[in-house]
Amino acid sequence: MNREELRDQLLSPVLQWIRLGRQSSELMVRSMEVISERSNGLVRGVTLRDSHDWTEMGLMTREKVTVPLESAAAMTSALQSEAQRFLTQISEATLAVVSSTMTLASSRSSEDFSARQTALCSSLLGVALSWYQLSGRAAEVAEQGLRPILRQVKDNAQRLA
Repeated sequence: MNREELRDQLLSPVLQWIRLGRQSSELMVRSMEVISERSNGLVRGVTLRDSHDWTEMGLMTREKVTVPLESAAAMTSALQSEAQRFLTQISEATLAVVSSTMTLASSRSSEDFSARQTALCSSLLGVALSWYQLSGRAAEVAEQGLRPILRQVKDNAQRLA
């Protein structure tokens, strides 16, 4: 693994958390727009007189049920795929460590031992990176869960504006 690949491996979880933070920030801003619009309607004394108001109330009620379910389904799907990716990656890395350890033990010369020791260190680095990237996988699962909620909040903000 060269230096650029290692850098990319180390930055990947950080970038995933930054992306999740941006998504959460956008969610808060859009939610405040929707809350402001609906609160202003309450302050002005808007009642549910028009058919449009009843349609809006029905839409709000329906989205309170469907969007969280969609979010949970997205997170479940993402969790399954991320867990499979992690298990595959950690299994490959662990097998590489075992293989490197066995070849290191069968070294016949000091040069051979040195080369195989370097291979073992590289394999151990692969295991460490797999565990390090687990936090980035958690951010990816959370991001998948926020997407339906953010989409609905954006739609509400555009519809009410």
